[in-house]
Amino acid sequence: MDKVVSLEIRRIQKAAKRGFREWQRRFPSLPALDESTKWSDLPDELILFFAEDDEEGRRIIHDLLMGTLGLGTGYDFESLPSETLLPLLDIYFILIDQLRFECMRRLNWVQEIPLGNQPLIPLIRALRQESNLALIEPPKLSPGHPNYPAYAQLNGMEQRIFIRKLIPEAVRQFKEKSLP
Repeated sequence: MDKVVSLEIRRIQKAAKRGFREWQRRFPSLPALDESTKWSDLPDELILFFAEDDEEGRRIIHDLLMGTLGLGTGYDFESLPSETLLPLLDIYFILIDQLRFECMRRLNWVQEIPLGNQPLIPLIRALRQESNLALIEPPKLSPGHPNYPAYAQLNGMEQRIFIRKLIPEAVRQFKEKSLP
């Protein structure tokens, strides 16, 4: 008897294959990446590569977005018409934030990352449909972080700013921790 496969599951699997194509080519030692891959599944070296935000890393994230959404390659990203590009930039910045928050999580600086437990491919597809991308919250600072008392005294918006100001130091420390 033939196995019944959901069309939506099949679409997500195809999106994952397209989205991760360049990642698998560029990083052949990675385990197989698929529709269930999350940031937490990726090795420290890859998280650091993307969190440092250089041109090559940006292009590979662009490739993930473009492939997942069936829009082409990362090289095509910046040549998209503005009505297509601007919503993709919002998604790109959310992904970069999540990568950096993942660095912070691995350092035990933050608690659970909002949307951090979501597989990347379905997350990207859902974010494309979302109209309130600005409402995505950063994670909360862990009570064990040395700056937690100062953080706890702040209101919601000030806490968001506080967390983001920690990102450069977190990436620096994550790099020190990750490199032999």
